[in-house]
Amino acid sequence: MKVFSDHEIRVATLSGAVVLLSPGEERELSDEIGLQLLQLGAKQVGTGKASPAPAPAPAKEDPLIDQVEVVKVLDDVVTAIEKLVEQADPEDFKADGTPKAAAVNRVAGRNVSTEDREAAWGLFIKS
Repeated sequence: MKVFSDHEIRVATLSGAVVLLSPGEERELSDEIGLQLLQLGAKQVGTGKASPAPAPAPAKEDPLIDQVEVVKVLDDVVTAIEKLVEQADPEDFKADGTPKAAAVNRVAGRNVSTEDREAAWGLFIKS
């Protein structure tokens, strides 16, 4: 499946791969990953027809607006990760330094998907 987006989208798979779709970039990806990207706002490039021109890269302030919704969805997960880091219990972290799923779930008070946990970790690292 060939997809493109007008904003940056990241998808993490259960196998540990992370796919980054940059603004205006067309990518040929598996249907599984392509469907995940479509759910996050990407658009499918038409098949058998001329490809639509990718949307231009957004202005510098637009990515912040696009990410507000993502941050709201992940806010409780990022807060849970912050608490885990503050507590600094080695049992809550894997050898690579990332928080264990069970620890994030416990502190967040819900089952957090792998994708949300990895995205929240990325947001935490950037902050």
